[in-house]
Amino acid sequence: MSTPRSLTLPGGVVPATLDTDRGSFATLQAVPDIGIPLGTVLLVPGWTGSKEDFTPLVAELAAWGWRAVAVDQRGQHETPGPDDPASYTLAEFGADVVAMSKALGGYSQLVGHSFGGLVAREAVLTDPSVFSTITLLCSGPAAFADEAKRQGLEMLAYGLDNLPIDQVYSLKLEHDRKDPSWVEPPADIAAWLRRRFTANAPVSLASITRRLLDSEDRTDQLAKSGVRAQVVYGETDDGWPRPIQDTMAEVLGISPQVVPDAGHSPAIDQPKATARLLVEFFHDK
Repeated sequence: MSTPRSLTLPGGVVPATLDTDRGSFATLQAVPDIGIPLGTVLLVPGWTGSKEDFTPLVAELAAWGWRAVAVDQRGQHETPGPDDPASYTLAEFGADVVAMSKALGGYSQLVGHSFGGLVAREAVLTDPSVFSTITLLCSGPAAFADEAKRQGLEMLAYGLDNLPIDQVYSLKLEHDRKDPSWVEPPADIAAWLRRRFTANAPVSLASITRRLLDSEDRTDQLAKSGVRAQVVYGETDDGWPRPIQDTMAEVLGISPQVVPDAGHSPAIDQPKATARLLVEFFHDK
């Protein structure tokens, strides 16, 4: 989960609904002030996240001449979702992203953050023809292997199945505050973080949590997809271990790129540096 620095949208970034043949999705979008966009960047958020995880990056990408579209996935934050757990497989999430890219004209530069990277990979494997590139941002090849993380995810999924989601958030917050690195956000942002978490469809969030426990490594298949790939992570990323991300990049035949002075959320921590790495990759053919 990324913590925004501000709740005020940058100039030019606007909320909009993206209609697809698989339903409508809440987005934040921006286009260049002058000229025709160089193309479209489609940004997919991760576990407990939302389109707002990309807010400053959306503005930066537009400044570089790109149309940028950050989405809420099905059942996430401001996008509704069904109550059936079967609707939240990686195949379903991936098909949604394919539909989003088609609705945006195809050939998107696809960026998946954290769990969103697993979804982005699934989308490319579903239909590589509608994507120009894929960036795995602070993402990994498969489910978490670390036992402590797995236990925490299992408890969260159990809580979402059995408790009111507001109570689950309170328990999660109590746990997070025990971390020595915890920094209490300002009151307005803290309130927004609770609203965002509790706006999720509980079955969606529980299912996403389980995808972080059971997803298989399909990096080999991605390497054969014909879609150019990029691996980027923050210097102090604490999601998937960096050696695991390095190995994923090696399988893809590329070198990982590191965003200095950034953690698991480079789009928030260092949006300018992250945007530069992205656009340089988009242009490097």
